[in-house]
Order: sequence, then C-alpha cells, then structure tokens
Amino acid sequence: MVKKFFIIFKIATLLCVLNSQSLSADNLNFNEDIEEAVEAYNNGNFYKAIKAYKMVADSNNLQGYLNLAVIFKDLGYYEMAIKILEKAKVKFPQDLKILTLLGRIYFLSHRIDKAIDILNKILEIEPDDLEANINLGLCYAEKGLDSEAERYYQKAILLNRDSIVAHISLADLYLRKGKIQEASEEYRKVSLIDTSILNAQKILAELLFKLGNLEDSLRLYQKIILYQPHDRLIKTRIAQIHNRLGKEFFEKERQRVTLQRKRKKVFVKPFGEISGIPLLRIGLMQRVSSVEFKCSSPFEVRRKSGHSEVFNGLKDEIYLISKSADNKIVISSKRQQKYIDNDSILIKPKEPEGTITIFNITLGEDNFWARKDDRSYRGVIEIKLDRWGIKVINIVSLEEYLYSVVPSEMPYKWPKEALKAQSIVARTVAMKKLGRHKKEGFDLCAQVHCQVYSGVEQETETTNKIVDETRGIIMVYDNKPIDALYSSNCGGHTQDNIFGSNKEIPYLKGRSDLLGEEELVFPLSPLQLEFWFKQPPQAILCRDGTNFRWIRIYSYQEIKEILDKIADFGQIQKIVITRRNRSGHVTQLKIVGSNTTYVLEKELNIRTALGNLRSSMFKVEIKKDAEGKPLQFIFYGGGFGHGVGMCQSGAKALANLGKNYKEILNHYFGKEIEFIKLY
Repeated sequence: MVKKFFIIFKIATLLCVLNSQSLSADNLNFNEDIEEAVEAYNNGNFYKAIKAYKMVADSNNLQGYLNLAVIFKDLGYYEMAIKILEKAKVKFPQDLKILTLLGRIYFLSHRIDKAIDILNKILEIEPDDLEANINLGLCYAEKGLDSEAERYYQKAILLNRDSIVAHISLADLYLRKGKIQEASEEYRKVSLIDTSILNAQKILAELLFKLGNLEDSLRLYQKIILYQPHDRLIKTRIAQIHNRLGKEFFEKERQRVTLQRKRKKVFVKPFGEISGIPLLRIGLMQRVSSVEFKCSSPFEVRRKSGHSEVFNGLKDEIYLISKSADNKIVISSKRQQKYIDNDSILIKPKEPEGTITIFNITLGEDNFWARKDDRSYRGVIEIKLDRWGIKVINIVSLEEYLYSVVPSEMPYKWPKEALKAQSIVARTVAMKKLGRHKKEGFDLCAQVHCQVYSGVEQETETTNKIVDETRGIIMVYDNKPIDALYSSNCGGHTQDNIFGSNKEIPYLKGRSDLLGEEELVFPLSPLQLEFWFKQPPQAILCRDGTNFRWIRIYSYQEIKEILDKIADFGQIQKIVITRRNRSGHVTQLKIVGSNTTYVLEKELNIRTALGNLRSSMFKVEIKKDAEGKPLQFIFYGGGFGHGVGMCQSGAKALANLGKNYKEILNHYFGKEIEFIKLY
C-alpha cells in the first residue's frame, strides 16, 4: 500500500544541527542517548539521531563521526558526509572505516580522483580489502582505464568468487569493449550466483543470440517470458529464433520430447496403510485449458460422486485431458478416447508402485524461478472443471507429501539433524495450514505460498528415511500446531512475526543468528548496519552460500520503469528507508520524486515494488553523475525470503556444530514450544 507522504526535514535544518553550538557534549548521558539515537535512526527520526551523534562526535568520539556520516550518506547528502569524514580523518588518519566510507562516498558523488586516492591508501594498509578492490575497479572504469579496472575486478573475484559486483562490472566492461564471448561467460556466472537478477539473464540471452547459440538463447528467453509474459521485445526475439531454427528443428524437438515422455517410467516404494495419517489435497494446476498425463502402471478413472468406474487406461500411454465446448471432461489418446460427463473424476494407478506423471506444469509463475517441468506423483489425481478451465489436484497422505517437500525445500545432502528439523517444520506447516485453499477446492498449493511440493522425482532414500524417523512429530504451542514459518536464509537475524495483523507471537520472535564473541546488540546503529551488509561478522550461522548477501544494481531508467508502475514520480530523486524493525528488515520507506513522495509499507509490498528483491533486509545507495543527478540505485541486501521463523541455512550450521533437531528448532522457535507425536 502506498500513500502520500511529506519530506521529513530540509537540508537547511540539517546544516543548522551540524553547526549548532548549543549541543554540548557535557550534557550527554552517553549510553542512554546512544540507545535513543539507534532507536531514532531505525524509526526514521533522523533529526534526533543526528543531534545525538553530533554530541558524541563533539566529544572527539570516532563512533560519533562515523555514525553521523553514515546517516547523511543514507539520506543522499554526500557533501555533508564527506565534510564529517574528512574532519575525522585528520584525527584518526589510519582508521579503515573512515577511509572505506570516504572512498565509497567520493565514488558515489562522482569525485573519482579523490576516491582513487583514498582507496589506494586503504590497499596500502590492507591489500586484500574486497570492497576497496571493487571500488577501485569501478573508479578506473569510470575514467575509461579498462585495463586497470579489469585488474581490480579480477583481484576482487580471487578474494570472493561469488562477488556479484565484481562479476557484473567485469561483464559490463567486456561488453563495452565488444568482447561478447567473455561478457557472456561473466553474465552466466552472475546468473548462477543470483538467478533473481533478471537484467543479467536478459543480456545473457541476447549475447547468446548474437553468438549464434540459438538453442541456449531460446531456453533462456522462454524462462524469462514466464516471468514477464507481456514483454513484447522478448516475444519478438523468441519469434526470430523460431524462424531461424526452422520448422524441421522444432519437429525434431517435439519428437524428442514425445519419445522422452513415452520412455519416462517412474515407480515408488509403496507407502502402505497406516491409520491416523491425514490425506491432503494438493493443488497442482488451475485454470488450464488442457493437460497431458501418463501412468507408469495401468490405471482406472472413476467419477468422484459414487466412485463408479468409467474408464480403464493403459500404462505408458500419453493421454490428453481437455474441456469440451459443452463443459465436459474429455480424456483421449491415440489409441483410446472417452467422453466423461461434467462430474469431477479420480485417476488412480492399479498397482501400488505406480505413479501419475503430469506434463508441462508451470512452476513459480511470476517469479524469477519460473519454469515448466514434468512431474510425477504418488496417490490419486483429481480433475475438476470450473468456469476458467481444468483444475488438477493430487490426493496423497501427509507423510508421502513430506517425502517430496523435505528435499524440495532443503538439499538432501545437508546434515541429518537439519533435515529432521525441516521434516518436523514441514509437517507442522501442513497441519497448521490445512484447508488454506479450501475456497479453491484443495488444502494446500504446491508452490512457495504453502510449501514446495515437487513430486516423487525429488524424493531421495535419505530424506524418505528421515521423514519416517520423525513420523507424526509436530511442534505445538498451547496444544495447537504452531505457525512454523521458515525461509532459506535470514541474513543473520530472523524477524518478529510480520504476517496478518503483525500480532506478537511468542514462538515467532526475531533471533540473532550470530554466535560467539562477535555478538551484536540489535537494533544496529547506522555504522553497524553499514558494515553488517558489506563486511558481515564471520560468526553468523547462515553465512554459508550465495543467499547470505546479495546486491541489485538498477540504472536510473530501470528503477524509473519499475517505480512508474506505482505512481507518476517525475524525476526519481531518492529512496529513503524510514523504518526498520529490530532485525534490520525494512518495514517502511519513502520514494522521493520531483512530482510526489510516496511511502511503501509491509515486507512483501516493498520487495515486490522494488523489482522482487530477495529479502526486505537491505540498504540503498545512489550513484550520481557530475551534475548530482542519480545514475544508479544500488541495493545491498542480506538473506533470501521473509526471514521469519527457522533459517534453513542457520539450521544447517547448527547441525554441523553438533546440535540435534530439537536444539535447532528451540533456537528458532524458543523453548516454549513442545514436540508431540500425532500418530
């Protein structure tokens, strides 16, 4: 939701605060005022925060200077930040934090030679400083010194092979120099590190097209079009590739896919009859005009009402289910055709090890992980008609459902105790959310909204055994299943409940994922938050993997196209974060334009409006040109997902430290929860 919002203060007020002689350090109750300053900063009360940190700086305290500079940097007042840091540098000439901030702000404000001078001083002190190497590369690239820029980018990649900024910058450099092959290799690396950077995938698809790699280019464009189905330029390029490859290519491709589907035979170890285990109805597809399927064993089709048998199907035969003009279900194949009336039907393998394969299921629609796939399922498939088309539902027991969910949501090679925690969390989620999609005719969907359910191909012997070992165990609070939320990576600190009415829930309290001597007190100060994203502590549990820290770089035109969907901002001037919760996740920000200023609130609204960011834990920087106009909007972020409840990457780390599943779940949900066995 967005609403009109007025600018909190003017630059003149800030100047008065900085130059005021009435803010005496003698009146400072240090600890209390610093706590209030941190609270004020995280709640967008910048005047109060500046006032407090100014008093700290007046007492010749380094932290006062640094925090004050970070606030002005966040607000886009680079000259003020530089003035403060230059003053601090005289008193603390070798302090790396001063030099790091100063070098970055000089770069952002287009004072490139000044930035290079400062950044070189950093490398004299610390040659392997990652950020200094990257920023030097950016500075030399801006001066047109590509060889120097490339050298620093390569050094940064040696220091951190997953450095998105280094890879993107190197890719852009190669592209600018016409080195298409080298550029495509770097953009491919970017896509592997962070698939959510859509622009990198678009550029890669285009480069592959120019290199004549039409098949890979087409596959990438077909993936992108699922995410941006109305993009005319992509549709045009797909049509051009189709034309170049020719009808013969696509006929061979169709035959290859058909043969592959015919050969596909998926069997499972039968689960058996165990009393007390609930049956779930999982929505697989909705509003489709037709669907193809096959069964690895002979199968029967029955009407749902009365369960009378209407059709017997052949194993390994591909069937098409469609909706007729007179609103009837039609099942047909090359060898069989049967019309069914408009009652819902149930498709069931006649052999217990048989599975039903549904072809061409769209997964993650409108998300960067969108794709189409063939999936095989245990249990029974129900086909229903509604006014929009066909609905496909899988009826399966809870434990068989978990056979797929656990390895779909967590890599099966992860530590056993982490997988046990995941299986208990997933079972608890299913019990808590049972009937979530009741109005749509099923209990749970197969997507991230409920839990990812990928069918039997995702099952592994390891995870099936773990699900069996934890059979029936769920977490409860006050004798009810808890809302056992979880996300891929919390970025270092989970957040309090943000869903529904944001009511306080005892087991959904934000918890630090930082263990050991480097423990920080949250909420973080402006300075701590700055380095939390760029130089995070080593002792964070979820530090492992590419989801821990991310970056999104938008050109001015890109951010304008994204934000123009919200309102007519005119010239986008800045994005200011006006409220964070204790964990550092953004809960409110304002977008300032020449025409209007708007406020965005709530985690998902913010992430979606800004181009589907990986999380709501982030900071924003603006790169300006020589005239002070925005060139780029740079988002530094942490974590992947909403960050509430269990952090999966953190669970892995705890398991590696020897913690069992109960200790892991108690870490994230608190010791007030209880474990019970339902069956």
